[in-house]
Order: sequence, then structure tokens, then C-alpha cells
Amino acid sequence: IMLLAAFLTGSLAIRIKNQAKQAAQSAYRTKVLFDTNQLLQQAKDKNEIVSATSNQLIKLLGKDIVFYLADGEVLDMPHIFSVTEENLESCISENEKAVAGWVLKNNKRAGSTTGTLSNAKCLYLAVRSSMVYGVVGIVMGEIPLDPFENSILLSILGECALALENEKNTREKQEAAILAKNEQLRANLLRAISHDLRTPLTSISGNASNLLSNGDSFD
Repeated sequence: IMLLAAFLTGSLAIRIKNQAKQAAQSAYRTKVLFDTNQLLQQAKDKNEIVSATSNQLIKLLGKDIVFYLADGEVLDMPHIFSVTEENLESCISENEKAVAGWVLKNNKRAGSTTGTLSNAKCLYLAVRSSMVYGVVGIVMGEIPLDPFENSILLSILGECALALENEKNTREKQEAAILAKNEQLRANLLRAISHDLRTPLTSISGNASNLLSNGDSFD
């Protein structure tokens, strides 16, 4: 009876401990995502979005981050965010950029701790929503991310993609508004020039017609 009671008590204690761990992880995940969302809402341009996202990833993983923004089907210059004093030149070599370019093209993760191009020093993931807006590289060792870290990582990248999409839509609306304003100014200018030219041209045309038809009777 004592053995059975001890077994049941131990099982319940382990279950309660696991539930408490899951609740703590869920609370931490919610806090990280809330902080990320707040920081991304305050960001004013793409560079601030990249900086806020990378700093949150550093806070979560404690690893160096390389962030590439996408310009169509081409990657821009890398943004490097380091938590160590190590030289990260090897993380932006041509081979590493080629892996990041593969991720941009194929919209799949690749690099370290994966089965695709695993010789890379970084784990590369696409920042995507309706389209791929960039590629994030995480400087990895030999140990892969655990499922909890991976789930938060994907959620942060999703928030980043939405922020970049909103920034793109806002920028396009501003550019469209500027174009519409320029078109309106051009139309107003043409109307003003047309009005200023029409009055003297009408007078010249009338006098010319009068000279052609009645010129012989004039002194």
C-alpha cells in the first residue's frame, strides 16, 4: 500500500510539475510575443523592424543574428546583431549568403542543424507572410533548437513579417498619394497655362479672320 501510494504521489507530482512548466513556458511565450508586438508597432521603418526583431531573438536564444532583407528576389546587405565579441565575418561569407539565397528562393529553412545545406554555420529561416520579406540567420552550434524555442521563434518571425508587410503597404500608399498629388498639380498647371493661352489666341484668331475677310476695306 505504501509503495502504491508513493508511486501515485510521485506520478501526480511529476504531472503537476510538467503542467507548471508548460504554464510558465506559455506565459513566457505570451510575454515575449507581446513585447515583440509592442516594439514592432513603434518601429518607423524597415531598419527599426529588423533591429527590434533581432534584439528579441537575441533575448530569446542568446545567439548572434544575421538578418537579410529581401529586395524582390535578391538579398540586401546583411544586418549583424552580436551578443559575443567573436568575429562574425565567416557568417556572412559567400557560402553563407548562398544558403540564405536558397532559403529566399525556396521559402524553406536550411543550414545548420537541418538536413539541407547543413555545413553552414547559421540556421536560416524565411521571414514570410503573403511573400518572403527577408531571411534570418541564427548562429548555431551542434545543438538544435528545442520545440519550445522553435515555436516562439516562428511566432516572432511571423510578427516581423506582418510588420514588414504593413510597412510596405503604408509606404506604397504614401507613394500613391504623392503621385496623385503630383498628377493633380500637373493638371492644375496645364489648365492654368491653357486658360492663359486661350484668351490671347482667341483674340488673334478673331482678328486674323477679320483681316482675311475684310482686309480690303480697311485703310
